Amino acid sequence: MKKILLTIFILFSIITTPYHANAFVRYEEKNPLVRTELHMTGYIDYAPFGWVDNPNAIVYGNFHTVFQPMIDWFIKEANIKMHYDLQQKTFDDLTQKVRQGDIDFLVGAYFETEIFKGLHLLYPAVIYNPITVFMLPNRINEVKSTDDLKKLKGVRNTYEYFSDFVEKKVAELNPVEVDSSYAMFEKLFTREVDYIITSYYYGMIEAIKLGLKKQIAPAKQTLWNIPVFVGVSKTSRHRELISKRLTKYLQDKNNKDIIQKNLQQIINDFEKQHEGVVPPTFGLEKPETIEKQQTSENIDNKLDAK
Repeated sequence: MKKILLTIFILFSIITTPYHANAFVRYEEKNPLVRTELHMTGYIDYAPFGWVDNPNAIVYGNFHTVFQPMIDWFIKEANIKMHYDLQQKTFDDLTQKVRQGDIDFLVGAYFETEIFKGLHLLYPAVIYNPITVFMLPNRINEVKSTDDLKKLKGVRNTYEYFSDFVEKKVAELNPVEVDSSYAMFEKLFTREVDYIITSYYYGMIEAIKLGLKKQIAPAKQTLWNIPVFVGVSKTSRHRELISKRLTKYLQDKNNKDIIQKNLQQIINDFEKQHEGVVPPTFGLEKPETIEKQQTSENIDNKLDAK
């Protein structure tokens, strides 16, 4: 009798299991796990670290950043619904929102820098921001150290963010300050200054956008290398979740390699996007005037050497 009852029970279980399994699937489809909602921010006009489609418009458009592989991984790993908070007047305002806890974290923070004071930085750094100089190709060999720059005149874009340490070092060089990349390159090509001091990546992308990549030369050596971090709000109720998951990501060397590959892809994409852009003449009569002036200077330098 017991064997008969056991057999009936097993047969009943086999018959009903698919029903219960299907019922469970339907329940999960109707009741998905609640996604954690997080708010993040970053630079709105500082590629490749952070930029938007239309930084000067009322509606910025999509947010882009070299850190996107990390963000995508985080969204999937922790079941996150990410909100990109960008609509503020300045990056300083956005940073203040993170400090207050209105935004959970930002990408692009620097160590021991006043604007990021009060944020919890996640180690290790995600990437480094190399600061260097751009010059006209025939003059780039004039600079081998910061001491050489003290004899020359430089220019910088005030919209670039450096760490406080680098800001202090740059201030010692007393560069001319402008508020756009166009003005920065204009002063170089019209010989008002001898060099541009900038982030290698940002400066190169800005040169690409203006069609000037082949007409400028970066120094072979980096002057300063700024580590770039994720900065988490200390008042965010999701601080532990963000810190734990992103630290796990950053400790994997393979993930850092992915970020570096994404960096190169971003530069390649900018080159494709701006292929064929006619470079500005900066008030010179013809676009080829710059090249002729450089050739003339080379001849003069050779004659002086003799």
